[in-house]
Parts: sequence; structure tokens; C-alpha cells
Amino acid sequence: MIRPILVTCALVFGAGAALAATPADMFRSGNVAGAVAAYRGQIDAAVTPQEKSVLHKELGDLFAAKDNYPDAAAQYVAALALSRAFPVSERLQMATAISWADRLDDAVSELNAILVDEPANVAARVHLARVLSWQGKQDQAISEADKILSAQPENRDALLVKANAFRWKGDGREAIVIYKGLLAKADDFDTRIGLAHALLDGGDKKGAVENSRLLKPSYPYQERELKGLLDAIDRTVNHTIDARYGYYSDTDDNQQNRYGVSYTYQEPGWSASAQYAHANSRDLSRHNSANSFAAGGYYRLLPWLGVGGGGGIHLVDDSATNTILTWRLNADAEVGRGSVGVGVRKEALTDTAELVEKRIRVLTTNVFASQRLTDRIFLYGSYSYRDYSDSNHAHDVVIAPSYTLLAGNPLLRTGYRFRYLDFERQSRGGYFDPNNFMSHQIFVTLDWKKDRFAVYLEPYGGFQSFDRNNAHTDDLFGGITGTVSYRLTNHFSAEVNGEFGNYALGAGTTTGFEYFLVGTRLAYSF
Repeated sequence: MIRPILVTCALVFGAGAALAATPADMFRSGNVAGAVAAYRGQIDAAVTPQEKSVLHKELGDLFAAKDNYPDAAAQYVAALALSRAFPVSERLQMATAISWADRLDDAVSELNAILVDEPANVAARVHLARVLSWQGKQDQAISEADKILSAQPENRDALLVKANAFRWKGDGREAIVIYKGLLAKADDFDTRIGLAHALLDGGDKKGAVENSRLLKPSYPYQERELKGLLDAIDRTVNHTIDARYGYYSDTDDNQQNRYGVSYTYQEPGWSASAQYAHANSRDLSRHNSANSFAAGGYYRLLPWLGVGGGGGIHLVDDSATNTILTWRLNADAEVGRGSVGVGVRKEALTDTAELVEKRIRVLTTNVFASQRLTDRIFLYGSYSYRDYSDSNHAHDVVIAPSYTLLAGNPLLRTGYRFRYLDFERQSRGGYFDPNNFMSHQIFVTLDWKKDRFAVYLEPYGGFQSFDRNNAHTDDLFGGITGTVSYRLTNHFSAEVNGEFGNYALGAGTTTGFEYFLVGTRLAYSF
């Protein structure tokens, strides 16, 4: 009798224990769906927002323990929306997990709330600076880091965030100074890989390689970052061979097939290149071709100052004097958060069969300036004076502010372009030569990369007006340009590109008609 009674008791107590299993126990045993359902039942049954908030946080903690940050973040955001009656340390832990799930706006909101309650919380401010830099708000990230450094000049975390922010905003020189200062005191993976990337971005492949050899990853994320660095180093090469083809057509019956091949050699601080191009152009009454050969180089005299130059020849058919010499000189300097530059070049116009036949040459003097006013606002302006071989000349002005709507990947910008172009006269030289041309253009650019794919799109539209041949034109215009590329290996890539529209100065042509252009490009680097 005793044994059956004991068995019965065991069954009863065992059933009771099973019935008493908590949602957390179910989660840890692998019954995630059952645990989530149980938590939702408890949340629905809870009376106060505080009770519901605690349950959301408990479930979030379980997801976070399994490194499932997207689901953890969803629970943490729900918990904080109901109540912030948690210790600041727990709120910071939740905000950190939320940021790791790439819910950056939610993380920034909670981190700012923590700092309202505890303005001197260094850990919260460091992570706020870090998340702002992940959002592409580098100026704000640096500002938050500087608040910490004003009181703690040696705060390593704040200095690293500041260095990364400088690197991501394109100021590699400032970043390198901070990275090296940190490494002089102590070595760590995150600082050294930042230095390696900054050196690589600045063209110092040798320095990047030397630093990569010192990296010893300890965590899975570090292994991924090291692999990314090594891939970037492998793609950074000295030699590039580029072959391309393009087809152009417009509403004035101009057609052109253009073929080209180029070679570029790069070293830190200087580069050299050579190109060959063949253009086969036709219209209703002409069929002409042009071959061009050019070579040139660029040299950085100082970290902030560079100069370049080159020369070439155009061989034009159907002409008694069929050789045209071309050349260029240019210089640029880093100023503030941008650059200024000047260039002079002589070139031959070969966009159409008529231009090839008439052997139009143009001498262009150009000055430009660009400046990043804030993390998101960029301003570009240029002026060009063009002197044409058929006794004509033109003034050309471009002003283009733009604003970054979305930083990172994808990168989304919008902006406005104003252009003014005025020729002395209509010379009937075969190129578009208006008086008082003005255009107001709105554009959007999308730059997106995914694994080996890269996509660039720029739709645009606006209003243009000009006088030409005693006639005035007011017209709406629009178009789109784009590129899709695929990296087959680290050293070989393929690209297709195109543009169409009715902008009078579109596609980089001189014709002034509605047009379309398609092309392809293959590049091999080693």
C-alpha cells in the first residue's frame, strides 16, 4: 500500500510543480512562444501601468540574455512607455539594448530622459554621444563627448567616441591624433581598429595593414569588424584598369557610341592615370569620329593642399588639321569643413557629329568652394569662364545647398541647384549657347549599399528659362540619373548606368535637347 500512495503523491506534487512553472522558467527551457503568451496574459491581467511595465521589462531581460536585441528592445520600449519607475542603472541597460537593436531614436529619447534626471551620469552621456554618432549626427556626438572631457579630459570612452565621430565625418587627421594618443597609454581593439580605418581612408594602406596585424578579437562583434577591415584593405589597391561603354541619343537625331579604357596608379599622397577614348557620332547628315589620349596626375604637397595636371591629344577625322592638343592644371585646398579649388583646362568638344566636324575647342577657368555647414547641411558653389574657339565666351554659375535627410546606409539627401549660364552670342557652332539661361532644380539622391550591390539614384526636376536665336523659352524639366553596381570579387566590379530627361544642360552634354544615355563599366583592381 505504501508504494502506490507514494507514487500517487509524486504524481500530484509533480503536476503541481509543472502547473507552478513561471513564464520565465518556460522561456529558459526553450518554450519561448509559450512564455511570451503567458507574459502577454499576465500583462493583460495586470491592473496598474507599473505592473505592466515590470512584466514587459522581465520579458525584455529574457530576450536580451539570449542576445535577441530586436525583441528585447520592443519589450523595453513598451516598458518605458508605461513607466520609468526603474533604477537609472536599469534604464541605461534598457537604452543600451534598444540602441543595439538599431532603434536609435528610441535609445536617444531614453538617454536624454536619464540625463534630465541625472545630468552628471557619465555612462549615459557617453552612450548618448555614441548613439548620436551612429545616427550620423557627428557634431552633436562631439559636443556631448566634449561635455564629458571638459570635466574628465582623460575619459577614454569619450575620447574614443570623439575620434570615431571625426573619422565618420571625414576628418581623418583629427581622428588619428586622438587614436594615437589613446594607444600611447593603453592598447585596445576598438581604438586600434579605428586607427586602422582612419589610416586606410587617408590612403595609408601600409599603416592600416600594420595595425590590423596587432588586432586580437575577443568577441564575435570584434571578429566581424576585423573581417570588415581586412576586406576593406584587400579592396584598397594600387592599380585599377577601367573599361566602359556609353550610348547617347537626343531629340535632334544626335547619336553617339563612346568607348573608353583607363589605367590608374595610386599611392598615399599621389596618383597617375592614362586614358584612351573613342567616340563615334552621327546625325542625319554626318558621321564622324574622334580618338583621344590623355595622361595626368595628382600630388598632395601638404596634408591640406594638392595640385594636379595633365595633357593629351584629340585625333579628329575628316579634317585637314586633325590633331587637337588638350591640357589641364588644377589645385585644391582643405579649408574649414570643406575645400576650395581652381582649375584651368583646354578641351575639345566631341559630344555630337557636328561638334567633331567643326573642331570646337574651349578654354575653361573654374573656381569652386564646398563647405559642410553642419552634419546635415552642405553647400557647394562654382564659377566658370569659358572661351570658345569660334570667338564666343560664357559665364557659368552654380549654387547648390543640400540637406541630409537620412545618414548612414541608405544615405538620402535632398537639395536645390541654381544655375546661371550666359553666352556672348549664338555662334551656330553646334553647341547649346543661350543668353540668360537660369534653372531652379530640386533633387533627391539615394545612395544604398547591400553586401556586394550598390545603387545610386538621383531624380530631379524644376524650371528653366533662356533666350536663344531671338526666341524666349520657359519650360519645366525633369529627369533621373542612376547607377547600379555589383562587386563580383574584391577586385572586379561591374556597373550599369543611365540618365534621361529634358534638362537643357543634362547628361554633361552641350546640345540642349531631350536625351537619354545608357552605359556600362567594368573595373579590375590589383
